[in-house]
Amino acid sequence: AWDSVKEGDRNFKEGKGTYPVARDHYLYALQYNPDNAALNYKLGVCYLFTDNKYEAINYLLRAYILDGEVSGDIHLLLGMAYQLILEFDKAMEQYNTHSSQLDPTEKQAYSKTLAKRFDECMNGKNLSRNPVRVIIQPLGEEVNSKYDDYNPLFAFNDTALFFTSRRPFGKAKRNKIDNKYNEDIYSSSLEGGMFQKAIRYDKPFNTENNDAVVGVANDGNTLVLYRGHIQGGDLQISSFIPEKNSWSRPRSVTGRLTSKDGETSACLSPDGKELYYVSRNSKLTLGGKDILFSTLDSKGKWIEPVNLGVTINSPYDEEGVFITPDNRYLYFASKGHTSMGGFDIFRSERKEDGSWSDPENLGYPLNTPDDEVFYITDQTGSHGYYSAIREGGSGSRDICKVVFLGSEKELVLKTEDQLVAGPDPGLTGFLIIPELRDLDNSLLLSGSVIDTTDGVVPIVAKMEFYDPSTGDRKALSISDTTGSYTVSLPEPMAYAIEINASGYLYYLDILDYSSVSGDEKMRKDFYLKKVEVGTKVVLDNIYFQTGKAILRPESEKALNQVLRFLENNPSMRLEISGHTDNTGSLRINQKLSRDRASAVVNYLVGKGIPQEMLESKGYADTQPIAKNSTVEGRTKNRRVEFKVLSK
Repeated sequence: AWDSVKEGDRNFKEGKGTYPVARDHYLYALQYNPDNAALNYKLGVCYLFTDNKYEAINYLLRAYILDGEVSGDIHLLLGMAYQLILEFDKAMEQYNTHSSQLDPTEKQAYSKTLAKRFDECMNGKNLSRNPVRVIIQPLGEEVNSKYDDYNPLFAFNDTALFFTSRRPFGKAKRNKIDNKYNEDIYSSSLEGGMFQKAIRYDKPFNTENNDAVVGVANDGNTLVLYRGHIQGGDLQISSFIPEKNSWSRPRSVTGRLTSKDGETSACLSPDGKELYYVSRNSKLTLGGKDILFSTLDSKGKWIEPVNLGVTINSPYDEEGVFITPDNRYLYFASKGHTSMGGFDIFRSERKEDGSWSDPENLGYPLNTPDDEVFYITDQTGSHGYYSAIREGGSGSRDICKVVFLGSEKELVLKTEDQLVAGPDPGLTGFLIIPELRDLDNSLLLSGSVIDTTDGVVPIVAKMEFYDPSTGDRKALSISDTTGSYTVSLPEPMAYAIEINASGYLYYLDILDYSSVSGDEKMRKDFYLKKVEVGTKVVLDNIYFQTGKAILRPESEKALNQVLRFLENNPSMRLEISGHTDNTGSLRINQKLSRDRASAVVNYLVGKGIPQEMLESKGYADTQPIAKNSTVEGRTKNRRVEFKVLSK
């Protein structure tokens, strides 16, 4: 265990890029020392800066309970974690607690940061109360990887998508700043509306340092590249040479556009005569990274750049600038303005006098308290693409497609006179239609999540409520350190609930609140079963084609429940086993049960679960759980189950 702690500490100190490796070592060590406050704290930090904010809260709270002085930033980190899961009131409470424990000098230094955090939380509360109607869909495994993928840019006529990835390739080097792999340029061709398997570019586009395509001219013949090894980050130009059917070697843009402080992203106007780019130029920026602007003069030279001004640039960082093909809208990411945390995407419209309107936050759920950057549109403007960390994605930061649905259709009412029935058929009246008002049909549910194995032990757990007919998530909550939770359900209906907590079997049930009114106070306690080595769970609703080991599409929901269980317990090893009834020969049933177990394992591995966490076995009809003499018994015996081998 101590060897695992040492190895974990080594990866922890090296930076965020190896936090996932450190986490796995810490989880192994935690099995032998679950009450070590420092170990729980480091696990919380690893989860906070990787992919599971709920687990971050779980371990950080555990660390604080074990040792209230485990670290001076424990309440700051808890505030950040709560903010990221939209628990803004809890986040502000933790930020206040952190502030109250600082000495006067520290408190004065922290006051600006605290004010910014509070502003973000208030922005988040306002934006999340009025979500925009939008579909956000990660582009899938053809484009995205378990590493950071971002900065999408369409090639000429939207025939392909350039993007930046931090996935390893060959003898890839790690960046000294965050210990993640250096940036490389990839592209995915678009054929028949489908993105194809991404390919990595060779030299001269990719080098051993950071490389990215950050701008594409409207005619497709000019690329603006980012090179991370020149003055901390610089912009270069590559032009297409038709007679050679190849691209020129990248060359630095004119010196007046660059600075020793470095430049990052850029965008050319549709006519190629304007350049918008992000720079750290301390002589021109208002604070952090700003968007600068330059135009071509009559000789085809770029003039001295200017700052786009305080309407666009905030005292904080801006990034990922993009101007639409019609030259009308400017999209960019900012940590300032009305951000709800990290970078949010904003849009500004060009006015008739050429100035820009006040930036508009694109709203939740497109924006979250995490970082959303590099928003672009296709040529038609009908779809957007940007980089974000989303549930259901491939891993870290993914490239997602955005479809705006517009406003919900309002009820159309006729305005002409309407006849009102009465005792005298000769009389008519004018019917005044009452004003339609939105009714609050939401339900408030509260209770506790408890482990009753050894007395009553409260559990910090993630609780998700779904529409069972569509699979759409309707509400989410997380229980606190006392096990208590309160959740607002949007309307009276039946809800499917899924509860996940580290070290416990996932909980599934249907709650029928279709006949409950919003005036009723509802309470429901949930009891979770701790995972022990040897625990077996039958996986209901796993379906195969008859006589084959091919999973049917309706199995996906149940398989994804197992996926989430494994993601919440990354140190666990499971045996996935297939079982049959006694119909047919033992030889055939043995092969079928083994192949079906393998199909489940392959599905989970394909979704990112490490192969070493799983093994598959086929037991044919040797482990029945019911009598094979009845139809019902044989149905129960045809099953897939998992057994916990280690935790």
